[in-house]
Amino acid sequence: MFPFLVAILAGMGLSGWLTVGSLVRADLVYFANGAEAQVPVTTEGASVRVDLPGRSFEFLKEDFRAIVPGHWPEREWKAREAVALTGGAEARSAAAWWALENGLTPQAESMLKAAHEADPTHQPTARMVAVLASLAKPCPDPDLEPLLRALGGASEVVRGPHVVLIHQHTAEEAAERVDLLERVVTTYYLLFAAQDIDLAVPAHRLASAYFLEHKDYLEYLRTEHLEAFRSTRGYYHPTLNAVLAYDARSSGALKQSWEPLAARQRELAIWKTTLERLPNDRRLVIQLRGEFSRTMSRGQARKYLEGLERDLRRRQLLLELDRRSIDLGTAAHEMVHQLVASSRLAPHHDDFPLWLHEGFAAQFEVIRGGRWAGVGRAHDLRLPDWRAIPRRTSLPLLIEDQGFGRGYQRDSYAQAWALVFFLRKERPQQFLTFLDLLRAPDTTEAPRSKQRSAAAFRQAFGANLEDLQTDWQRYVDSLKTPLEESRKPGVR
Repeated sequence: MFPFLVAILAGMGLSGWLTVGSLVRADLVYFANGAEAQVPVTTEGASVRVDLPGRSFEFLKEDFRAIVPGHWPEREWKAREAVALTGGAEARSAAAWWALENGLTPQAESMLKAAHEADPTHQPTARMVAVLASLAKPCPDPDLEPLLRALGGASEVVRGPHVVLIHQHTAEEAAERVDLLERVVTTYYLLFAAQDIDLAVPAHRLASAYFLEHKDYLEYLRTEHLEAFRSTRGYYHPTLNAVLAYDARSSGALKQSWEPLAARQRELAIWKTTLERLPNDRRLVIQLRGEFSRTMSRGQARKYLEGLERDLRRRQLLLELDRRSIDLGTAAHEMVHQLVASSRLAPHHDDFPLWLHEGFAAQFEVIRGGRWAGVGRAHDLRLPDWRAIPRRTSLPLLIEDQGFGRGYQRDSYAQAWALVFFLRKERPQQFLTFLDLLRAPDTTEAPRSKQRSAAAFRQAFGANLEDLQTDWQRYVDSLKTPLEESRKPGVR
């Protein structure tokens, strides 16, 4: 991470069980039937409510092994804000960075302005407030006709200050996606402004297309002769200067998982209706798919069905969290590719090696509790991918883009995320030097090459790549998510 970005994590043990009869908020949950999640939770007595944007899931306390308070930035912010506002520019700037790291971009903007008011000469706050002023200027739409044609007549358009989204979804889903993209745009510019890297602000809104169906996304790639990108979840189209992506629920494992849950929900609804019609003195024989046949009284049957409903909600919650991590993470990732080009961070696409393009975009992918989580945390999806790599690419080969090409390669992307995360966190000044070397005009007439970027890497980080590789892999191997840090010994 850049030197001024300091990750603050309130580590708490699993002793934080909730007291019956009190209203308690908690954010790390470990289900009794398996799985765990970092989500905003409200517990009152024996009732537990998990809140995602636009939807809540109701449980009982008995459905969990453990519930750990803390770890939710939005709930921490008010207290941090109050303390910061009693201090000067330094305290306010530190609070702004904490908010920026954790995806609270509007709160960071407000606190940066408060820091600037306290001391207009305070750097890098002054530069960041200046870029916020530049971003406040209105952006017109680009030419949307190619994207409108791509999605056909059944599409809508929604706009933010810097982005425009053409979509086939509900108004609520589109608004949420636009909000995430706007946070990514602002965070991206603030990170570089703080380092005194002057980037071009958008002259037009940045365009995205969000297909409802995977098949339509594939058909678009086919018509554009982009079949090499069929394995991707999203694609930044440099000619159109637009991002294209599809709804993850329309294909693959998510689609296959959603259908049985919907069938179970219909099945439970039928049995509940049957139970309501059952006379009080009668017993009911219940046979559900995947379950043993059971003969129960009315009260027993009600408790049994309610337990199955709560377990279904657990599975629906986990699947929705997965869907949001994929869909929103893809949206953020591809937006960064678009920003790197539009802001001229990389004056030409091949100024940056592919591992840097993909690894840097992956820094913005982190989604927790269904919400964008900023750029300061270990990646809940990429970190397990990193651990699962059977044989890691050596650093000299990785910086020459071995494993990268057209299409998506999980292990290569995980290594790229891990390398950029390590360099940002542990070698920030050298990382900035590396970017400066890549962005410098090339005085030779030869085409830019992998060798040029590899030479710049060695110039910035030193020729001893063996020791750097050891430090990098040891650092990433030591990372843990909040759920892992707070897990009881022996609990998996």
